[in-house]
Amino acid sequence: MRSRMFTPRRLTLVAGLLALGGCGARTGLRVDPPDAAVDAPDAFDAPDVVDAFDAPDAPDVPDVPDVPDVPDVPDVPPPDVCVTRRYMLSPQPAEALFLLDRSQSMNTFLEGSLRRYDALLDALRSTLPAFAASVAMGSMHFPSANVGCDVRLPLAVDVAVGTSSTIISRFAAAGLASGTPTTAALDLARTTLLGRPGVNVSRSIVLATDGAPGCNAALDPRVCTCAAPTPPACTARNCLDDVRALDAIGRARDGGIAVYVIGIDDPAQPVLIDTLNRMAVAGGRARPEGTGLPRYYSVRRMADLTEALDSVRRSLAACVLRYAGPPADAGRITVVVAGRDRPRDPTRTNGWDWNNDDRTEVALYGDACAAAGPDVPTAAEVRCDVTAPP
Repeated sequence: MRSRMFTPRRLTLVAGLLALGGCGARTGLRVDPPDAAVDAPDAFDAPDVVDAFDAPDAPDVPDVPDVPDVPDVPDVPPPDVCVTRRYMLSPQPAEALFLLDRSQSMNTFLEGSLRRYDALLDALRSTLPAFAASVAMGSMHFPSANVGCDVRLPLAVDVAVGTSSTIISRFAAAGLASGTPTTAALDLARTTLLGRPGVNVSRSIVLATDGAPGCNAALDPRVCTCAAPTPPACTARNCLDDVRALDAIGRARDGGIAVYVIGIDDPAQPVLIDTLNRMAVAGGRARPEGTGLPRYYSVRRMADLTEALDSVRRSLAACVLRYAGPPADAGRITVVVAGRDRPRDPTRTNGWDWNNDDRTEVALYGDACAAAGPDVPTAAEVRCDVTAPP
């Protein structure tokens, strides 16, 4: 290979160029290098950055379970402010059909020398005229003819207002007959009352009897419970017909007819007393429980009979009123008669009590009843601080 030789002239030229480059650096003047200048070597390339160590993937975080929606918070009720609500009690139109026992046992004595038949007649005379103008009344005698166990139409007295004197006079003329067809009389009375026109009328049957229900020819006198006081003389007519009588009362109640039971009873006949109690309860107008008295209106003296009929009279007449408020409020009412609060009195002596199981009728007793009248305001007030006994 041929070596490149530098002559003295060439060396001098190179030296001059270097000097010029140094002067430019000192004076701050920029001197562009000649085209032939050797390119500056590439800047030192930084070595490629090694990929950072990949962190391992984080495990999947399980989804947070859905949080159930918070139930709507009910609106905060306003403060409990007791506001009295008043419902006027309106007189309830009433109809009553009296079933009057004229069986032979009514010929026995009630007290002293007074026959049961005469005692009932006297009690009717003293009580019926007092509410003749306010209650539509009628009567049926059972048996209805001289043939034993017979019950048929027409009624002794049709149901109407102002019939008290007619009821009394026709019962006085009826006399006595044989048998006590209580079941047949109850069914006929129910049919008669349900056939009458009118709505929102309080209809009742008033049964006045001194004997147990009988006249069921299907009963066997050899094995039945005999209602007669002398069992050896028992016949089918005298067998206790309590099951059919209770069914008849149930049919009346299903038709919306209440049954009052006035029993001219005998303490020597416990079977009769038990039957009358069950009949009174079934009729929906039983006397209060827990008083020590029978559930029916027991009559053993003339004064008892008059009092019993008077209690029925007060229940039927102006002291029976209709409550038309909401059933839910029925347990929180106070009855106000003539501006005075009257207490709830389940003994039915002096105050008020529900007159039916549906709590749509209110009956007044004692002073509350005496204060009531057609022109006297009577109301049921619902108050927040009142809780009436059941």
